[in-house]
Amino acid sequence: MNEDFPPGSRVAGYRIEALLGAGGMARVYRAHEVGLDRPVALKILVPGRGADEDVRRRFIREPRDAAAVHHRHIITVYHAGEERGVLFIAMELVRGGDLQQLLKREGVLRPARAAAIISQVASALDAAHAVGLVHRDVKPANILLDEPGDDADADFVLLSDFGVSKQIMRSTTLTRSGQFVGTFEFAAPEQLRTAEVTGRADQYALACVAYQLLTGAPPFKGAN
Repeated sequence: MNEDFPPGSRVAGYRIEALLGAGGMARVYRAHEVGLDRPVALKILVPGRGADEDVRRRFIREPRDAAAVHHRHIITVYHAGEERGVLFIAMELVRGGDLQQLLKREGVLRPARAAAIISQVASALDAAHAVGLVHRDVKPANILLDEPGDDADADFVLLSDFGVSKQIMRSTTLTRSGQFVGTFEFAAPEQLRTAEVTGRADQYALACVAYQLLTGAPPFKGAN
């Protein structure tokens, strides 16, 4: 992956240390917040994507939506801003990777372990839905694993990436008419039809995640 911000470079008050991952909209780096002397995950909008106003609005909306929900299983956003045209979000650094990586590394999970993980994500979604927020992209790659503590068998997960989330009662849309947002394998039928979605779409996606944790593959596989 091409690194537009190599180790040692700075964005605002953050010093880049390493690239953690990249998607179509953004790259995530391990970074150090110099002023407060703490590690962070720094999400930066991919250069060039800022010219897409729809992508830009969704990226700006993400920290606002995430900050609106206070829950122990939702990633904490520290700060968001823009410097010299670079949009960034600083979040707590979770060092255990994500569920997608866990599946690749360990294979299918025991039912009890899968149930414990799904329960934590469900409680996070309950909190989001209680304030009218629909995540719309619940999938293994957006469920992060904290490093194990004293009890190595007890997973602690955090829901991340509210980049395509949407307030149920918001009067303006963050996507163009007819544009699908989300991930096909985990999207509810109404989401695929680009119809109005509610928290039940997140519940559907979480059920698909549970299926994958137990079987190693999502219930439906395809590019369209």
